[in-house]
Amino acid sequence: MAKPTTIRIPEDLLNEINELVQELSLDRSAYLRDVLRKGFSLDKQDRLLLKYVRKELSQMEVCKELNWDPWEFLTQLKARNLHLNVELEDWLDAADLP
Repeated sequence: MAKPTTIRIPEDLLNEINELVQELSLDRSAYLRDVLRKGFSLDKQDRLLLKYVRKELSQMEVCKELNWDPWEFLTQLKARNLHLNVELEDWLDAADLP
């Protein structure tokens, strides 16, 4: 069940949001939930990839957490201009893939 919360949004941003939802005949709350969900998902990806770069997580741990296959992982690393940290554990974990 959704729970209400309150946030402060700069007036200029709120005006843009209101114009967009009116133009597209959208429900403002539904639109904001969708944008928040997408933004949180991207933030989660960034945080987990940063943990990978810091060697706090393995490639397979990131893939599992984000429900990515190894190819998607490599694509996302490249898109963010991050480098592959290949450890022995990664090679051993990759042997368990279907």
